[in-house]
Amino acid sequence: MKINEKTGEVKARLVLKKNKVTRKWRVKYERTDRLDKIDSRFDTRRSPFKLKKLHPRNIGVIYLYAAAWLLFSIWVPSTWLTWLTHRSVINQQSILIVVALGLLVPLSAGVFDLSIAATVSASAVTVSWLLVDRQWGVIPAILAALTLGILIGSLNAFLIVRVKIDSFIATLGVSSVLTAYSVWRSGNRSILGLPESFKSITDEFAFGLTRTVVIAVVLASALWFMFEHTALGRYFFATGGGRDAARLAGVHTDRFISGAMITSAIFSAVAGVLLSSQFGSIQAQSGAPYLLPSFSAAFLGATQFKRRFNVFGTVLSVVVLQSGVKGLQLAGVGSVWVESLFFGCALIISVGLSTFQKRVHGGQRRWWRREESGPEYLLGRLLGWGPRKLTNPAKDPSSESGENQWWHDPSDSEAHHHKP
Repeated sequence: MKINEKTGEVKARLVLKKNKVTRKWRVKYERTDRLDKIDSRFDTRRSPFKLKKLHPRNIGVIYLYAAAWLLFSIWVPSTWLTWLTHRSVINQQSILIVVALGLLVPLSAGVFDLSIAATVSASAVTVSWLLVDRQWGVIPAILAALTLGILIGSLNAFLIVRVKIDSFIATLGVSSVLTAYSVWRSGNRSILGLPESFKSITDEFAFGLTRTVVIAVVLASALWFMFEHTALGRYFFATGGGRDAARLAGVHTDRFISGAMITSAIFSAVAGVLLSSQFGSIQAQSGAPYLLPSFSAAFLGATQFKRRFNVFGTVLSVVVLQSGVKGLQLAGVGSVWVESLFFGCALIISVGLSTFQKRVHGGQRRWWRREESGPEYLLGRLLGWGPRKLTNPAKDPSSESGENQWWHDPSDSEAHHHKP
């Protein structure tokens, strides 16, 4: 082993040794270690944060929840610091969790499903109409609603995969058709008189929590296992990350897109059945309020934990956002508009944070480093950051070519660190 005085590297020789027992030649090669320190100006590694899992950009939603707890504990302690408040949030939003979980599958495959809210309404109207007007049994009516969800997902998949319509346009058109169906099937009126055997599906299970929460937990666990521990989940993310590259790698992307749309529709149909059972009556537009919160929770959850769409981040985002809305309502803020405002802002912020993280933390630039936030950025102008002062050109002619500026790296032969 030798130390190069010029480069400061520790190098090991390639040694051939002959084993006396087996009489086979073995090759030994030791790694190369650098003795000199890496210049921070040209270091492209991420911030050396020791506890990366606790960084705010990884679990920011948990810090948001802690801030909400602190705020409302001081603001409205008599109503906020009770199990009844948080139990009601979990029970009421378990249906939203089911819809958001179903939305994760097409989003992970790189397609949108704007028909989830209309699917919730259509399945709820169908099961209620069959139970009340047609006097069907509970199980056949539920199976019919789930079958309707499969048909809706198949229609979306056909329009996207076969007809080649953009998922945004296709699902938006299907959503309009399903809304017309719900209005026609319900007669534009509320369907009342659901049987008690059907309402008992969402009765209390334990600790004040309903069976809807149990169903949401079971679906979340199954979806989490599929995403994190099966090849099927990896194929979904591969399809969403690059459809052409995944297809060239041997992934049947059309099948996964079709499966994603059908899965999303089935989850929405399950949510519609639970919705009609929980409230005991249904209207044609009952599923409309679930569209924006589902997308907000999915995109906000995508900025947490995994840097991609994930189950735990989505579920936690639903609880945090709805807890914030509940706290504002308890504090006396207008309950009519506060939910729409809260979820709209959450959607904008979550998508903005995702774009910012890809642009900054993904490698384009890092605002906390002086050499990467020059005067062309607002923060650099405010803090006075920028290029170092040039030497006198008369004394140092090489300074005109920029060799004395911070962005110049003389050892970079390919000019990666040269200013364009």
